Amino acid sequence: MKSRLERYAHFIDKEYRAGLTKADEYSLEGLTEDMRSRFEHGQFKRIVFTGMGCSAIVSDIVRGYFAEIGSPIEVHVLNDYDFRFVAPRSVLEDETTLFIISSYSGHSQEPIRAFEGLRDVQHRVLLLTSGGKLAELGRQAGASIVYWRLREPDREYPLFHVSQYFAILMDMFHQFGLIDNDHRGELAELADRLEEDFGPKQRVVDHLVAASTDANIVLIGAPKWHESLLKLCKMHINEMAMAPATRNYFHEFCHSEVATLSDPERRHSIIWFADNDDDEYTLVKGENLVRLLSSRSPENRNVAINRVDLDQPGFLRKYFNALNIVQHVSLGLGRYYDTKSRDLISEAAGNQWYHSTTIETEEQAT
Repeated sequence: MKSRLERYAHFIDKEYRAGLTKADEYSLEGLTEDMRSRFEHGQFKRIVFTGMGCSAIVSDIVRGYFAEIGSPIEVHVLNDYDFRFVAPRSVLEDETTLFIISSYSGHSQEPIRAFEGLRDVQHRVLLLTSGGKLAELGRQAGASIVYWRLREPDREYPLFHVSQYFAILMDMFHQFGLIDNDHRGELAELADRLEEDFGPKQRVVDHLVAASTDANIVLIGAPKWHESLLKLCKMHINEMAMAPATRNYFHEFCHSEVATLSDPERRHSIIWFADNDDDEYTLVKGENLVRLLSSRSPENRNVAINRVDLDQPGFLRKYFNALNIVQHVSLGLGRYYDTKSRDLISEAAGNQWYHSTTIETEEQAT
């Protein structure tokens, strides 16, 4: 098996943009007739996604995008299975709420526990998986299942395929009648645009890599981007560069975390995602923050603050351009650190399906 960073470099170069055009790699064969009928009659007005890690991250993109375009479909994302504390009862108990339980592997315990907890409302539950224990339980219970059918998946790092996951969900939601457009044309055009958009950003990438080397990285942005973009950016930095990164809302950062930058001994890299559609107060406040943290002050000697401009038109073009920048930054940092994976995600999550030794054993057996 090629190394993590070799596969990552190939993905960025060949698969990231292409994923936006592969919207057909899924199957509705496990959809029950009852669920099909509910979609046909327009029962669902709200989606509650639940899942862990990258299996759920694409739902945050959907939520942000739907909010931006004013979709009538309300979207909630719950990264746990104890719903009592993360969603109101009015949302959970409403018959117009569709639950989508997402687990690419089908072996993560949290989505399995979520399914067990939703058995009483199984008629409103849809499982989204490639198989595994979750699919097995779903088939036994007669639940509705949509299967990921990616032809060239990276087994260890599903986050490589977020652009394709998004394309598939748009196509799937169109099949369900939840949205009017399958987005295939728009996403194909976006895939072409991304390559030409990235050219001028290489200098930004180089600057961010230099500023973030051996530093604690803090990602900040407006609410539009905090969940949809910054969560995935943090995952790329954490998992691919294996570097420390956190995220926060821009205004909350200015009211709290900024205080930590008073210590001149610790190296920090602050990356502000500045949207040209942000309100004037936010943009002016951000420029003030840049001035504060880049002034000739002894306390600033180990502080770098950089601005990533989200200046393209539309949510999707802003999103996938910013993510492309962060992927290249993560690759650069990953090559600098050259950290060998300890398989900590699969070990800590208790899911051996993602473990490198499991993958290598299965590859040798085929």
